Amino acid sequence: MSYDAPQPPAGPPAQPPNAGGKPGGSFDPSSVNPLDWAILGVGLLVFIFSFVDYYSWDFMGISVGWNAWHFDHGLFLAWLAMVVTVIGALVLAVGLFVPTVNLPSSPRVLSVLGFAIGFVLYIIAIFAHDDFGPGGGHGFGFWLSLVLAAVGGVLAVMRAQQTNTALPAPFNSIPRIGS
Repeated sequence: MSYDAPQPPAGPPAQPPNAGGKPGGSFDPSSVNPLDWAILGVGLLVFIFSFVDYYSWDFMGISVGWNAWHFDHGLFLAWLAMVVTVIGALVLAVGLFVPTVNLPSSPRVLSVLGFAIGFVLYIIAIFAHDDFGPGGGHGFGFWLSLVLAAVGGVLAVMRAQQTNTALPAPFNSIPRIGS
């Protein structure tokens, strides 16, 4: 008695699963909501503008500027505000692009909290720095980062509401914004 092994069918070889860019195989940027891209962009802009003058002093022809990365003159608070705001965007990025990572809370909730805390820290930083004397004050980078933190917070709340994410108690009473 002889045994003949079955022959494979003729034709092209079978492709491995998810080959050729089928669903689940590669990232599709169009699958991310435009507001999520905007939140990520706000975080990136806050980081970029942290290198622009947060505080400046210009008196009698002498000009000095400090960005968010200088910790003297009470500038640590502005740096912390920038870091917390950027972390708010990064947490959302992790939730969107690496959903298998276990975070302590929903990425949307953490994003809202990051932008809100960052905004509050920027407000406190308005009053908390050392006196720079005549000709000194907040620079363009500071004011733009403050506005961006507020915009990022509003966008994060909008997306959390659109996705029916349960927000922390202080944010539950906010009326639905956007659609």
